Amino acid sequence: MTTSDAAEVGAANATFSATLVDQWIVNGLTHAFIAPGSRSTPLAVALAERPEVRLEVFLDERSASFAALGYGQATSKPAVVLCTSGTAATHFHGAVAEAGISCVPMLVCTANRPPELWGIGAPQTIDQTNLYAASVRAFLQPGPPDDGHQDTWRSLANQSWAAAASPAEPGPVQLDLSFREPLVGATTSLPAPLRPAVLKSSPGPSESRISKFVGYLLHDNRPLPGVIVAGRGQSNPAAIRSLAHALGWPVIADHRSGLRDGTSLRFTDTF
Repeated sequence: MTTSDAAEVGAANATFSATLVDQWIVNGLTHAFIAPGSRSTPLAVALAERPEVRLEVFLDERSASFAALGYGQATSKPAVVLCTSGTAATHFHGAVAEAGISCVPMLVCTANRPPELWGIGAPQTIDQTNLYAASVRAFLQPGPPDDGHQDTWRSLANQSWAAAASPAEPGPVQLDLSFREPLVGATTSLPAPLRPAVLKSSPGPSESRISKFVGYLLHDNRPLPGVIVAGRGQSNPAAIRSLAHALGWPVIADHRSGLRDGTSLRFTDTF
């Protein structure tokens, strides 16, 4: 590889990574959790260069991934969790599986060696394709950065964000990001920003169905006996509280339901 070719590869790595981070910031990215390693350098540097992103560094991949899981649970927003190539990515698996089951958004970035080094015994190289199987909402493998594909880079960022943060079924998304050496280079002009990703939600019950259900519960003005179980991430705690008051039903409220805000719940107990 000539000096000129090496400079182009380094610049493509840097610009691709900076573009992903910039578009994620457009969508609302504020936190990243990194377990350092050489192959993840381009994306790690891009994240570190943006003051909008709070960067947390961990020596252990498992700790980084569970920190990202906790952040997603607390905020309902995806954070980036990043590791180097090889077996490092396998240490994310526990947190990714938990995120998949619990519908917690995460952007799981597993750095990788380029395809020409796969399957030939190169160090720190395993099969990272669909590593987390059904635990992720999407698997994205764009290949080594190439200036000829700059027009797809922001779409890739939006696609990953939309899949992770979907109101219908949020969860982890794996981006398997291959980088050729050199891993550092000068960032060139970024492609123009896109609008934030469109997050599609599944339609909730109609007003008529809700009214019919409430009417059934209040048949002959005598509420049927029952209990309300409020899980994580209730979209309208005030409505649940009003329903509990109207029916005189107790509420069993998860601590992440939004119903444990100190407001008095007449007729109800939360535990």
